[in-house]
Amino acid sequence: MIGSVSATTAATITGAQNWDDVAARYPAHVEAMAQGLLAGDPLADAVITELFSGGGLKWNEIVSALDDPALTTATLSQEAPAFRAFLEHAGTPPPWFDPALARAGADAWWRFGSLQSSTLYQSLIYGYQARGFTRPLAATGRLTEGTWDRVQATARWVTLATAPGLMDVGAGGWVETLRIRLVHAMVRHHLHASDGWDDNAWGVPINQTYSQLTITAGFLALPLRIARDFGIHYSRADLEAITHLWRWVGWVMGVEDRLLPTSYDDAMRIWRISQEFQLRPHDDAKTLVRALLDDGYRADLGLPGPLNDAVHALVRPLLRPLFAAVSTRWVDADIAAAMGLRQTPLHHVVDLARPVVRSRELVRALGLLGSERTIAQRELRLVTWRLGIDLGDPKIVGARYRAADENRMDPVA
Repeated sequence: MIGSVSATTAATITGAQNWDDVAARYPAHVEAMAQGLLAGDPLADAVITELFSGGGLKWNEIVSALDDPALTTATLSQEAPAFRAFLEHAGTPPPWFDPALARAGADAWWRFGSLQSSTLYQSLIYGYQARGFTRPLAATGRLTEGTWDRVQATARWVTLATAPGLMDVGAGGWVETLRIRLVHAMVRHHLHASDGWDDNAWGVPINQTYSQLTITAGFLALPLRIARDFGIHYSRADLEAITHLWRWVGWVMGVEDRLLPTSYDDAMRIWRISQEFQLRPHDDAKTLVRALLDDGYRADLGLPGPLNDAVHALVRPLLRPLFAAVSTRWVDADIAAAMGLRQTPLHHVVDLARPVVRSRELVRALGLLGSERTIAQRELRLVTWRLGIDLGDPKIVGARYRAADENRMDPVA
């Protein structure tokens, strides 16, 4: 037994053929992962239980309350105690949280924000390896429908969660993270309410281990690895600050403290462990990858609608094989094949791009692109413009957000 979950059960849930071998090399980490397969998010799950109990708040009232938690928590003790407890916990950072370090991580992340945003597709493909990701989508009938909307929604969340200042309690990234957390709890509730979901065979839907690896491996370690492949250099201080930011994002998302990385080295250890598992992706993974390559991107040049659609139709046959080939650089060859990806010479486009990125880095280091703060602001504005995010919107700034001091980038400047 590994904690309360046997190795056989853990291997069945994850599809990992060598669970015992990896557990022998990393006993403490893998034991925590095994236990997390059958754990949900008690605080968020309690809110959804309260929602469907006939009392408390309706869903649209919960969503509205998230936008201004400071004004709502005082009135929720009788009407919605579970939601009040959820907000109070999420609004009380843990002792380890250092807001200045998290903001430094956001500044470092956004110096290369447009490239980091482009790694979202690789993060999603990374997640498709795991049956814990694909099965809930299959069970809710969302394997092939709404792919573009799902990509855009995820991109908006990553942007808000990493923008300097917007993961402050009450600000837009914090609010959006809590909203997604409650949507995950809603999915768990619906799947458990149906008779077809088997926790022992498939794990709790969107369980703690899935959430841990999504945050630490998919959205932190993998983008940093891709950045290094492109020739981007982060200092050690940058790496620790970025890790701290994502640790905070994971905590707000409801990942248990014991599963979150305490340092960059710890994050890389979790990444290595995830890479050592010999996974057998479900057939649904191939369907999801195909949908992502068919409908997960748009060629957006900022042209008028019909003209931009025409450009997209023209370049799509070129972009699809390029995205597919490049994605194989960062996925194990056997897993890539199982998901319908095939490596072609096109993956060397990264090697061709590396000198360009390094030249940009040299120009940046010489100060010719402006200050670090100016570069980050420029990158943030470019990405938010593409995503249709208005950083001047009071709801995005947040009810409890305060103006930045001179050492902090102001996302609404």
